[in-house]
Amino acid sequence: MARYQQARATRGSQRWLQDLVNDCPKLLDAAIRGESQEISTPIRWVSPLADDDFAEYRDAEFLERLGVSLNDVSLDEFWPPRGPQWDALGKTDGGQVVLLEAKAHVEEMVSARTGASEESRALIRESLKSVKRHVKSRSPARWTTAFYQYNNRLAHLYLLRTLNWIPAFLVNLHFLNADEMASDRTVVPKTVDEWKSAITLQERFLGIRPKHALSRYSIHAFVDTREISRALKSAPEWSLE
Repeated sequence: MARYQQARATRGSQRWLQDLVNDCPKLLDAAIRGESQEISTPIRWVSPLADDDFAEYRDAEFLERLGVSLNDVSLDEFWPPRGPQWDALGKTDGGQVVLLEAKAHVEEMVSARTGASEESRALIRESLKSVKRHVKSRSPARWTTAFYQYNNRLAHLYLLRTLNWIPAFLVNLHFLNADEMASDRTVVPKTVDEWKSAITLQERFLGIRPKHALSRYSIHAFVDTREISRALKSAPEWSLE
């Protein structure tokens, strides 16, 4: 079972995302819509929901949660078990699906290399090579080690959108002013430009140009936590605000 029950988060991207999805979905929709006119709104979020234990999903369960079937290239053919655990999943009335990954500080962008078995790594390497070719990356960086989390999320967008013709979007959501995460080792962006600088460095390292084969469907959106706090003045009982 690839459903992971979560506690009510008290800090960081998980906390702010739970607030947005459950009590401020219009604010989240507006942030996404501001970066892409191709995604129709409202988005109906199917995780992480308060009445579903704030559960997050991965593997076949994330597809089931979205009501999606892969008829051309299956998930098993493309990726081994224990794939990405999605921070949030959503659907639109028009059948679009939204895969969302959230970040509250820059260090979250840097992820460890895959810990998969050698057999699983072989499949992952082949799939990531396909994605690199598709976006025309010429970087010598190994995508199984450098920014691996970002790469495997982009790979799943490729699986849905390119290999199976599903109208999928990847939303990389970046929070501003998540001050509860600030420390000597943690950079907490306060402006969109600060986040964009970090994103540019990441993409240049990976050899991803601003305009590539998936750029229309891979979106970077930004929400200021102070806006969330203001919206939560009349919050439900489970909110900490």
